[in-house]
Amino acid sequence: MNNKIKFLSVIIILTVISINYANGLRGLASDISSFVVNIYINAKDGLANTIDEHFAQSEKIRELKAKNAELLELVQVSTAYTTKLNDMLKEANLSSYNVKTKVVRALSYAKLGDYNKVWIDFDGFDENKIYGLMYQGYTAGIVTANRGKALALLQQDPKSTFSVYMGADKIKGIAFGSGDKIEVHYIPLWSEPKVDDEVITSGLDNIFFEGLKVGKIVIVYKNESYFTAVVEPYARVEMPGFFHVIL
Repeated sequence: MNNKIKFLSVIIILTVISINYANGLRGLASDISSFVVNIYINAKDGLANTIDEHFAQSEKIRELKAKNAELLELVQVSTAYTTKLNDMLKEANLSSYNVKTKVVRALSYAKLGDYNKVWIDFDGFDENKIYGLMYQGYTAGIVTANRGKALALLQQDPKSTFSVYMGADKIKGIAFGSGDKIEVHYIPLWSEPKVDDEVITSGLDNIFFEGLKVGKIVIVYKNESYFTAVVEPYARVEMPGFFHVIL
């Protein structure tokens, strides 16, 4: 009887151990399976992200190459026109026309929260002079001295002012920064500025040369003694790396 009980006890113990062991193996197998699946998913996602980044970089490189080709063509055409113009001026015994620009690097905002004032790295800066500032071929503002350093006042800044022409009749006015727009003041009442008229620099202020594009008129209203035109600028400057300065 005792032998039977002992034998039965052994069977029960072995059965319990077998069940627990099997459960442990199943749990271990499940953990290993989950681990492998996670590795696969992470590897797949990582590979997909790498491929996406590669194609994005390739697309950006293609865009930059196309842009460089456009700029090179523009430089070549501009050089040809300048040469032809200077030949004509020489025949008329007039001085040559030669616009000089310089690439300058943006350093930082002059003041936190004010995105229209930017310190620039301008080698050869003359603090007694006001310079015209360009970005992507359009007006971007002016450069003045602040504590002896070159400070770019972007054209939406109220202290950024320069002379402009409007429309086919070259109506004169003075451009001032106004938030995210530009306002042209002191437009004579006998003139007829219109919405969609293009605004260009006049060159009368010795800051910009004539003909540089500023933007288009979106609103015209009358003051007591002159018209004011609100202009949507072509250039949208959001802390770029580089500007061009007109020397």
